[in-house]
Amino acid sequence: MSRLSIITQDKAQVTIESLYKDLERRIVASPPGLCPIDLTCSFIKMCLAQSCGKCVPCRIGLAQLVKLLEKVLSGEAELETIELIRTTAEGIYASADCAIGYEAAKLVLKGLDGFMEDFVQHITKNRCTCNSSQPVPCVALCPAGVDIPGYVALVGEGRYEDAIRLIRKDNPLPVVCAHICEHPCENRCKRGMIDYPVNIRGLKKMAVDNAGEVPIPECAKATGKKVAIIGGGPGGCVNGGGQPINDGKQMAAVRADVLYGLDKVNNLRFSHENPAVLDCYTKYFGEPNSHKAHELLHTDHHGWTVGE
Repeated sequence: MSRLSIITQDKAQVTIESLYKDLERRIVASPPGLCPIDLTCSFIKMCLAQSCGKCVPCRIGLAQLVKLLEKVLSGEAELETIELIRTTAEGIYASADCAIGYEAAKLVLKGLDGFMEDFVQHITKNRCTCNSSQPVPCVALCPAGVDIPGYVALVGEGRYEDAIRLIRKDNPLPVVCAHICEHPCENRCKRGMIDYPVNIRGLKKMAVDNAGEVPIPECAKATGKKVAIIGGGPGGCVNGGGQPINDGKQMAAVRADVLYGLDKVNNLRFSHENPAVLDCYTKYFGEPNSHKAHELLHTDHHGWTVGE
C-alpha cells in the first residue's frame, strides 16, 4: 500500500481564486456608460494573462492587440490602425490553438462591429463618445428614472413620508411598484462589488408601509391634447400622467383620485377589481363596450397607448 499524502492548495492559487470571484462581482456591477475600447483592452490583457504561451497567435498576437488598442486610447493611432486591429484579430481567431486566444480575438471583432464610432472618435478627436453624464447604475436602469439613492437615504433616516414624495416625482405609484416591480435597479448595484445588491424594492416597501397617509400631489395642468389609454391598471394610469380627461366635463380631480387611489388599495392588482377605476369608468364612459365609450375612443386623439 502506497503512502497516503494530502494535497493542499497553493496559497497563491487560493488567493487567485478569491480574486476571480471579486472580479466577477465587479463585472456584474459595472455601470453603463463606460468606455467600450478601454474595457475591451482590459479584457484582452486578462486573456493574455491566462495564456499558456505555447502558441504564437495567443502569446504574440494578443500582446500586439493590447499595444494597438492602447495606441487608440492614447490618441496615437491612425485610421489605418483600425484595419490593422481587425486583420490581427482575424489571424488570431483563425489560428489560435484554444479558446483563450480565439475567443479574445472574437471579442475584439465584435467591438469593431459594435462600436466603430468610438474607435474613430478616439483616433480623430482623442475623445470618447461614451455617455459621461450617466447617472448612478441603479437610476440608469430604473425605467422611471427614480432618484433611488435619495429615497434610500431618506428611508435610512426614518423619513418615510419624504421618501414617498421623492419617489412620486418620477413614479406616481410607489405602493404598486413596491409590491410588483421587477427591480432591475438591483442588477448593477455597486454594493454587489462587496457582497450582495441593496434590497432597493424592499426599502421602497418599507417606506410605503410606514409613511401613513401622504398628501396627493396636485394634478398637472391640462395641455389640450387627448390620449386614448386602453387599460386602467398601473401602466394605464401612469401613461395618463395625471392629465384630465375631458368629454365635456372636467375630470382632473377624478383622474388624480384614480391615479393615486391605486396606492391605497394594496391588495388589488387588477383594474377591474379596483373600485376607484370602476366608479370612474361607469360614471364617465358608461358600461364596458358602450356607445359612449366607443365614441370617445374613436374620436381624434393625439396618441394611443395600452396600459396594464
